[in-house]
Amino acid sequence: MTLLTDVHPLPVQLGHALRALRLSKNLKLEELSRLSGVGIATLSHLENGNRDPKLSTITRILQALRSDLYDLVASVSAHNQRPAQPDTSPYDLDL
Repeated sequence: MTLLTDVHPLPVQLGHALRALRLSKNLKLEELSRLSGVGIATLSHLENGNRDPKLSTITRILQALRSDLYDLVASVSAHNQRPAQPDTSPYDLDL
């Protein structure tokens, strides 16, 4: 069963995906800030899910990362994929 606390809101998911993309390019926040023109504090807030991102800001970040929206969405989707939980029912339903 999925609990409400197991589900991260979209800004948190996007933040985790942005951080993963940045780290995959071996960039520090300072470097990404310089390349994208987005402030370090803003990048940090976005990566931590503390701020709802504007599409224009996401676009600038993705351009600096030489990535695209598809990569970001794929990263969020991959993060949301969880292995199926085994059936732990105590009842044998084979009839």
